Amino acid sequence: FSISHQPDKSSNFFFCCTRTNARSKEPPPCVRFRSSSSSVRCRDDSQNQSPIIMSSLKAEQCIDDAISSSQADLNKLHVLKELKELYSQKLWHQLTESLERTVADGILFSTPEDGELLVNLYKTFVNDFEERLNSLRLARIAVHVSSRCKNREEAIEFLSSAMEKIKTTRQSSFEEAVVYVRLHIALLYLHGGDESKAKMEVAKDAKQDLAQWKAPDPSVSAAYHYLAAQLHKHNRDFANFYGSGILYLAYVDATVLGDEVATELAVDLALAALLGEGVYNFAEFLAHPISKYISKENGSEFGWLLEMVQVFNDGDLNAYDLLCERYAEQLNAQPALVAHERKLREKITILAFLRIVFELPAEKREIELADIALRTKLTVDGVEYLLMKTLSAGLIRGEIDEVSSKVVVTWAMPRILLKPQIQELADRLDQWIAKVSSTTTSLQNELMIAAS
Repeated sequence: FSISHQPDKSSNFFFCCTRTNARSKEPPPCVRFRSSSSSVRCRDDSQNQSPIIMSSLKAEQCIDDAISSSQADLNKLHVLKELKELYSQKLWHQLTESLERTVADGILFSTPEDGELLVNLYKTFVNDFEERLNSLRLARIAVHVSSRCKNREEAIEFLSSAMEKIKTTRQSSFEEAVVYVRLHIALLYLHGGDESKAKMEVAKDAKQDLAQWKAPDPSVSAAYHYLAAQLHKHNRDFANFYGSGILYLAYVDATVLGDEVATELAVDLALAALLGEGVYNFAEFLAHPISKYISKENGSEFGWLLEMVQVFNDGDLNAYDLLCERYAEQLNAQPALVAHERKLREKITILAFLRIVFELPAEKREIELADIALRTKLTVDGVEYLLMKTLSAGLIRGEIDEVSSKVVVTWAMPRILLKPQIQELADRLDQWIAKVSSTTTSLQNELMIAAS
């Protein structure tokens, strides 16, 4: 949490969770709050017309004004003419797709004037036919456009207005669209430093809605888990941030996040995994493609951090001590790691003991305390404290036999396996098959002798 970017009251960083399945691969936008200057504003030349005709005239005039102001940029001009053509032919599905691409294009529409142009297009042009669009896709368009508002207050007002209009459409999936927009409003509040309002928005049945829907859209689930992760990060709740972050990654493709965002998220998750109370499974993070963004093979300066997570996953106490010596400078540069040095030592010691347990067959998990002391670099008294800590945390079940100086483990917490652990399990299974085969052959021989 000290390595990567942390939004604060003055930060303009805002990450929009976006749908990333087969139907949507566009990269998530980042908010760019712009100061306004001379830009396109839609004229209102309609007088004494019916509301429907007036709305249509305003929409046509708005897109015409946008085209007139973009004559110098051929690429932009082509996009706007395409929008007008689709609108005139009433090809709403194609128009929706074109709008999504347009508002997400941060390169083609990059200036402050472009930002105001997109906001005006939404308010006047899109407003004319928004009831014909899919509610959730309209919500995603609105979220993209809100990132071009001049400041957070204007963006919140814009999204709140869009959310109310979506509610009035009562189309299919409009509930998901409302939750999606509400979550982004909460994210704006959080990045503006107003945690109470952010929590208030989340408390409006967002979690209950997700739970009751049979198959919520991935973009809505991603938005919820991303916001939850940011709330936990704001409160420095490492364990819950890690859990929410991993759930968020279940709904997005790391490759569409961009190298900078993906690296920041990977660093935060790695730190949270190490520092999180009760986090003893690291394989979900290590197996996810996002971990590659901080690998040495990828040229990352945080390769040492990924090595540390791998050592914790392996429960290798000796390797941990070596890394502490090798990367002392990097470790001391992280206040959170320095402040929790004792807890890190305790966690790696617990993981070293769990490694001993996992290496033994289930029927032979009767371990001498002296053996544990040797592997964990503890005294026998220290081993007893370690066992009580592990038992109380629910990581193992069993009993300590102080008379025989042994611990009998009857159950160990299941762990997520990476390829090396799977191979180790396969080898153990092969040994069991060979033992069963040998026993079967022996019994067959005895039966043949008895029969003869």
